[in-house]
Amino acid sequence: MDSEDTPTLTESSESGKTTIDVLGCNIDEFPISKSSIQRIRTEKWKEHAKNIKIAFQNEVPDVVTLHWNDKLLPALIARKSKEERLPIVISYGLKEQLIAVSRLDNSTVKEQAQGVWKAILVWNLEDKV
Repeated sequence: MDSEDTPTLTESSESGKTTIDVLGCNIDEFPISKSSIQRIRTEKWKEHAKNIKIAFQNEVPDVVTLHWNDKLLPALIARKSKEERLPIVISYGLKEQLIAVSRLDNSTVKEQAQGVWKAILVWNLEDKV
Protein backbone atom coordinates (compact mmCIF):
# COMPACT_ATOMS: atom_id res chain seq x y z
CA MET A 1 0.00 0.00 0.00
CA ASP A 2 1.35 3.39 -0.98
CA SER A 3 1.74 5.88 1.86
CA GLU A 4 -0.28 8.42 -0.15
CA ASP A 5 -3.25 6.02 -0.10
CA THR A 6 -3.15 5.74 3.69
CA PRO A 7 -5.49 8.23 5.37
CA THR A 8 -3.92 10.52 7.91
CA LEU A 9 -5.26 10.89 11.42
CA THR A 10 -6.69 14.32 10.65
CA GLU A 11 -8.87 12.63 8.02
CA SER A 12 -10.16 10.00 10.41
CA SER A 13 -10.58 9.73 14.18
CA GLU A 14 -10.35 12.40 16.85
CA SER A 15 -9.18 9.96 19.53
CA GLY A 16 -6.31 8.79 17.34
CA LYS A 17 -5.45 12.39 16.56
CA THR A 18 -5.33 13.22 20.26
CA THR A 19 -3.18 10.18 21.02
CA ILE A 20 -0.61 11.06 18.35
CA ASP A 21 -0.57 14.70 19.45
CA VAL A 22 0.09 13.68 23.07
CA LEU A 23 2.91 11.39 21.92
CA GLY A 24 4.58 14.39 20.27
CA CYS A 25 4.34 13.28 16.65
CA ASN A 26 3.30 15.27 13.58
CA ILE A 27 -0.39 14.44 13.19
CA ASP A 28 -0.59 15.29 9.47
CA GLU A 29 2.17 12.83 8.53
CA PHE A 30 1.23 9.93 10.78
CA PRO A 31 -0.61 7.03 9.10
CA ILE A 32 -3.41 5.23 10.90
CA SER A 33 -1.98 2.05 12.36
CA LYS A 34 -2.68 0.59 15.76
CA SER A 35 0.74 -1.05 15.73
CA SER A 36 2.46 2.28 14.98
CA ILE A 37 0.59 3.98 17.79
CA GLN A 38 1.41 1.12 20.18
CA ARG A 39 5.08 1.12 19.14
CA ILE A 40 5.42 4.86 19.77
CA ARG A 41 3.51 4.59 23.05
CA THR A 42 5.86 1.80 24.18
CA GLU A 43 8.92 3.85 23.19
CA LYS A 44 7.60 6.85 25.13
CA TRP A 45 6.95 4.72 28.24
CA LYS A 46 10.47 3.29 28.05
CA GLU A 47 11.86 6.82 27.71
CA HIS A 48 9.76 7.96 30.67
CA ALA A 49 10.95 5.00 32.78
CA LYS A 50 14.56 5.79 31.86
CA ASN A 51 14.06 9.42 32.93
CA ILE A 52 12.58 8.30 36.26
CA LYS A 53 15.59 6.05 36.84
CA ILE A 54 18.05 8.86 35.99
CA ALA A 55 16.26 11.32 38.30
CA PHE A 56 16.25 8.69 41.03
CA GLN A 57 19.99 8.01 40.63
CA ASN A 58 20.68 11.73 41.02
CA GLU A 59 18.84 12.03 44.34
CA VAL A 60 19.32 8.66 46.05
CA PRO A 61 21.38 8.88 49.26
CA ASP A 62 24.31 6.63 50.18
CA VAL A 63 22.11 4.26 52.19
CA VAL A 64 18.59 3.03 51.39
CA THR A 65 16.28 0.45 52.93
CA LEU A 66 15.07 -2.40 50.75
CA HIS A 67 11.56 -3.78 51.33
CA TRP A 68 9.83 -6.90 50.06
CA ASN A 69 7.72 -9.50 51.71
CA ASP A 70 6.26 -12.88 51.01
CA LYS A 71 2.85 -11.44 50.10
CA LEU A 72 3.08 -12.19 46.41
CA LEU A 73 0.81 -10.67 43.79
CA PRO A 74 -1.09 -12.85 41.32
CA ALA A 75 -0.12 -13.05 37.65
CA LEU A 76 -1.25 -10.19 35.44
CA ILE A 77 -2.45 -12.57 32.73
CA ALA A 78 -4.93 -15.35 33.50
CA ARG A 79 -3.07 -17.80 31.22
CA LYS A 80 -0.05 -17.53 33.51
CA SER A 81 -2.03 -18.18 36.66
CA LYS A 82 0.84 -20.14 38.26
CA GLU A 83 3.13 -17.13 37.93
CA GLU A 84 3.43 -14.74 40.86
CA ARG A 85 4.93 -11.28 41.22
CA LEU A 86 7.14 -9.93 43.99
CA PRO A 87 6.96 -6.14 44.54
CA ILE A 88 10.30 -4.63 45.60
CA VAL A 89 10.45 -1.14 47.13
CA ILE A 90 13.27 0.98 48.51
CA SER A 91 12.84 3.81 50.96
CA TYR A 92 14.99 6.66 52.16
CA GLY A 93 13.92 9.58 54.28
CA LEU A 94 10.22 10.09 53.61
CA LYS A 95 10.40 8.76 50.04
CA GLU A 96 9.59 5.35 48.62
CA GLN A 97 10.36 4.03 45.15
CA LEU A 98 8.98 0.88 43.55
CA ILE A 99 12.00 -0.54 41.75
CA ALA A 100 10.59 -3.83 40.46
CA VAL A 101 7.71 -6.24 40.39
CA SER A 102 9.70 -9.39 39.68
CA ARG A 103 8.03 -12.30 37.93
CA LEU A 104 8.39 -15.59 39.78
CA ASP A 105 7.60 -18.97 38.25
CA ASN A 106 7.50 -20.42 41.74
CA SER A 107 7.67 -18.67 45.07
CA THR A 108 10.74 -20.31 46.56
CA VAL A 109 12.99 -18.26 48.79
CA LYS A 110 15.83 -18.74 46.31
CA GLU A 111 13.79 -17.35 43.42
CA GLN A 112 12.62 -14.41 45.54
CA ALA A 113 16.24 -13.65 46.47
CA GLN A 114 17.26 -13.79 42.81
CA GLY A 115 14.45 -11.36 41.90
CA VAL A 116 15.51 -8.95 44.64
CA TRP A 117 19.19 -9.14 43.63
CA LYS A 118 18.34 -8.55 39.96
CA ALA A 119 16.35 -5.41 40.92
CA ILE A 120 19.27 -4.17 43.03
CA LEU A 121 21.64 -4.59 40.08
CA VAL A 122 19.29 -2.98 37.56
CA TRP A 123 18.93 0.12 39.76
CA ASN A 124 22.68 0.18 40.66
CA LEU A 125 22.00 -0.12 44.38
CA GLU A 126 24.45 -2.90 45.29
CA ASP A 127 26.58 -0.55 47.40
CA LYS A 128 23.65 1.36 48.96
CA VAL A 129 21.47 -1.37 50.46
